[in-house]
Amino acid sequence: MRSLRSLLATALVGGLLVSGSAVVATSAQAAPVHASVAVHAAKVTPTKVTIKKIASKRAPYKGKTTIKPRVTASGKVSVKSKTLTVKHGKKTVAKKKKSVKLKAGTYKVTTKVTYKTYKLKTTTKTVTKKKVGVAFGTDVTVTCNASTVRFDDGYGDLVATCTSSRFDGARKESMTLVDMGDGTYYGFGDNLDELTTRVVPQVGKPFSATLNPGDDLKKTYKAKQTTTRKVWSKTKSKSLTQKLVIKKGKRPNHTAPISEWNCPSWAPIKGNADSGIYHVPGGRWYSRTKPEICFTTRAAAEAAGYRASKNG
Repeated sequence: MRSLRSLLATALVGGLLVSGSAVVATSAQAAPVHASVAVHAAKVTPTKVTIKKIASKRAPYKGKTTIKPRVTASGKVSVKSKTLTVKHGKKTVAKKKKSVKLKAGTYKVTTKVTYKTYKLKTTTKTVTKKKVGVAFGTDVTVTCNASTVRFDDGYGDLVATCTSSRFDGARKESMTLVDMGDGTYYGFGDNLDELTTRVVPQVGKPFSATLNPGDDLKKTYKAKQTTTRKVWSKTKSKSLTQKLVIKKGKRPNHTAPISEWNCPSWAPIKGNADSGIYHVPGGRWYSRTKPEICFTTRAAAEAAGYRASKNG
């Protein structure tokens, strides 16, 4: 009989009239779900640290280009540092730098990398965990011992402790006990536990009963727990020394003036941005023109959208 809590559960559902037993039956009818999982063999990546040569580069005209270490790592490894030491002849121009700016020239470059490798260590130990041994609303057979029984004319009070192998410890019950008139005795407590037995409980005499708990009852169990950690090596290093040529950049076909009135000798053609006119050396207005840009050739000036002065 599910008299008290069954009515409460039905009310809490909001008038849907779904009892605890009906919910269980519906769950039992649910179709199993099968998942197909494709298992592929894991590809093993070798542990490797490789230093690659830095390719020859071209620096901007009268400028510098930046070089950086070229290092690749794979597998069970962690790179700690990548540095460059650069010599120009006997002179050291950079030492243990992450990057270096170099002008045109020939250099001796040493790339050094420090790193650590690791191995995976797996440890298995037994741990104590808890799970739901008896879910709320599920019947379980228990053995009970009564400490208080007051029963008269089919109605009374019961205080008892009940145990089962399906949950931890002893469940203490304090409930009203009713003779159902069909050979069973039904108890219900404020904690929403329900107890059904076929004997009138007696103090000091164990009795068997069916408990329907008002909450989940936990069960302790042992489980294997596996953990994996990385065991690191000492710091390792490797280096590569190479000859590196930085090529000279090509001179541009235009540049800024070197003074208010003058262009450099290698780019002597004066350009005036406001008029879009350029003036060549020897022209009528050349010496009177303040250049805003200087070109190497007529073709360079015209390619930039300038036209020649009509009056020289």
